[in-house]
Amino acid sequence: MIKLFRNIRKNLLNQGKTSKYFKYAIGEIVLVVIGILIALQINTWNKQKEEHQLELKILKEIRVNLNLDLNEIQEDIDVMTDINTACDDVKFYLKTRERPSEQFFINAGILRVTPHFNPNTSGYGLLVSKGIGIISSDSLRNDISLHYERLYSYYKRYEEERLRFHALHSEPKLLEHFTPSFDEKQTYYVTYKISQEDFLILKKDKAFIKVVSAISYENSSVKNRAERVEISILSLIKSLDKEIKSLQ
Repeated sequence: MIKLFRNIRKNLLNQGKTSKYFKYAIGEIVLVVIGILIALQINTWNKQKEEHQLELKILKEIRVNLNLDLNEIQEDIDVMTDINTACDDVKFYLKTRERPSEQFFINAGILRVTPHFNPNTSGYGLLVSKGIGIISSDSLRNDISLHYERLYSYYKRYEEERLRFHALHSEPKLLEHFTPSFDEKQTYYVTYKISQEDFLILKKDKAFIKVVSAISYENSSVKNRAERVEISILSLIKSLDKEIKSLQ
């Protein structure tokens, strides 16, 4: 094609048709410019299509991650509900009974449980690596960023504070009075045994009651934060479903 244009220009010059040569040259330049613009537009369309597909892929992966997170956080909330119930039952039992029971052993064992939330972040990690600006919706981009960068990290601090309290206070106090026993038949695989003699000593230990109350308080604080995480996940899933549908 280039050789053909060159021959046409050469023939026009040889024939002395200067004005036609310049007109042709200008036309050729225009055609070249148009060709370049078309090529650039096609390249832009291809790039936008690739980014569109990547955005959709990332949003779908985040959606899958959040569904796993939702299941886990809801399970943790159920566990923390059991912990609070166990705290109340243990305190009531120590006030009203004179002998330990199997249910008392089970409830005492639940006091040592500290559920840990481990969010799935592969989708968000991919988003960060590709640039968070790839998400076209400003509000969704902001919600995702706040959820992963602030809400999850804030919840993790609550869990860490509970773990420190457990290591420094509740676990030592529990082991002071109880002997842990692994039991695969139980939901949390543990019971805390105590003799009749030690049970009567435990009933008089006011510090133990305070620790049980503190366990309930620490657990309730984490549970409250977990419920906020659950609400955020549900809201974000709803937004993601809407955005994914619009992109497909």
